[in-house]
Amino acid sequence: MAVDPSTPVIVGVGQYVHRSAVEPGPEPLTSWELACRLAAEDAALPFSALQTTDFLACALSLSWAYDDPVARLAGRIGATPREQYMSQPSGTAGHVMLHRAAAAIRAGAKFAVICGGESLATAKLYRRNGERPNWSYPASPGTIIDLDKRRLPVEAAAGLTQGLGAVYGFAMRDIARRAHLGVEPRAYRQRIGDLMAGMTRVAAANPDAWFPVEREAEYLIGPRADNRMVAYPYTKNMTAIMDVDISAALILTSEAMADRMSVPRDRRVYPWLGCFAQDPVYTAVRPDLWKSSAMEAAASAVLTQADMTADQIGHIDLYSCFPSAINFACDVLGISDPSGECITVTGGLPYAGGPASSYMLTSLVKMTQRLRADRGAFGLASGVGKQMAHHAFGLYSTRPPSPRLRAIDERTVQGEVDRIAQIPVVDGYRGPATIATYTVIHHRLGAATHGAAICDLPNGARSYALMTDPDILSEAEATELVGRQFDIVDSDRLEIGRLKRRNAPFMSLRPK
Repeated sequence: MAVDPSTPVIVGVGQYVHRSAVEPGPEPLTSWELACRLAAEDAALPFSALQTTDFLACALSLSWAYDDPVARLAGRIGATPREQYMSQPSGTAGHVMLHRAAAAIRAGAKFAVICGGESLATAKLYRRNGERPNWSYPASPGTIIDLDKRRLPVEAAAGLTQGLGAVYGFAMRDIARRAHLGVEPRAYRQRIGDLMAGMTRVAAANPDAWFPVEREAEYLIGPRADNRMVAYPYTKNMTAIMDVDISAALILTSEAMADRMSVPRDRRVYPWLGCFAQDPVYTAVRPDLWKSSAMEAAASAVLTQADMTADQIGHIDLYSCFPSAINFACDVLGISDPSGECITVTGGLPYAGGPASSYMLTSLVKMTQRLRADRGAFGLASGVGKQMAHHAFGLYSTRPPSPRLRAIDERTVQGEVDRIAQIPVVDGYRGPATIATYTVIHHRLGAATHGAAICDLPNGARSYALMTDPDILSEAEATELVGRQFDIVDSDRLEIGRLKRRNAPFMSLRPK
């Protein structure tokens, strides 16, 4: 079957990694350029060929705020692209950029380049030495990336903010899932440990991984001085490492241009399908805290349109900032007993490294390499962002897509998600409540400081509550509190109360 000449194809990929505990690495802009050079080399192109780039996209960097990141990268590669795109901060950024690039190729662009990465390890090294990086083209003073402008006051009071606070929300989702499945807490953590131990084996074989070391499950989940509990049930070794110096770039062109470049067939990787969908940004409004409706809708749309099931996909990379992101994705894909080796091609964000909004770029680099080595197989890569509100799935193969394959109507998919009724969330509630999910938060020395819970209220609404009683905190990590009744009483914060044991006899309000 003839391939449409305008079909987008990935022809070059590159990943740059700087690993040193003592030597500062390059600034982000320089590492982006280096990744682009590696991608050009991979495509057997002279670096000067990138001067003809028509579409250029860059992931937002947390390492350094540039005044105009995409334009500065264009200057580094000598390009004057007709279209520039700067991603929003999200773990789905790589997916969004790639599919925008593919659309540009279909519209006639000669080359499209997507790029991004972080120098957070170097920035941390500078801070440790009492220095500030003197990197180029700083943004105007006062330029702030507000990752929490869409937080409910009660969510902020519970600590469910971006950055470190993100782990609390993801941990709460895993506990909701654990309760839904009826798995005993210790056994559930062991399952996660076994899964992530498999991921470390992938990282150990990845030359670009930040931690290319195989670990046993107990090493990952066992709390100790160098692996403190961050937010129960997650220890530090179970969460993404963002303080990395990693950048990646991909080059796309058309099938016709790939023919003119004489790109071998087994070097071409085609983006088949992609879908992006959003859950409500507020956590507690979602009826089922143990799953993601948007993730389910996006994954289903891709597989349905491709007329495939997950077991027909040879290579999968699931976004793995925290274990609940993996677990939710396995649920929607129907992967009932996953091994870590089967759900990542990089080793995942905790072990291969998670350069903030640029992780999916590294995922797509490794996916491209995997598919080239397994010609005709399919690969599926997912992204998660914004406290598990953003979801993306993309399907790829060295096999060209049929001209009859139609793009997914994302507006229809999103409409299905938006029709799901939301649960009202109230501030300042005091009275009886039933725990829907929770987590226990630990400080850097390891001790539990407090907990946060999402609670079902008698009137059908929800609220948040703090857990400060040491006995409740201890019990929360030893047994299952989901479905238990407590009272929410006054705390030192007006918008959020704290949990107190009920004097009345216990009666679970958990749905049967």
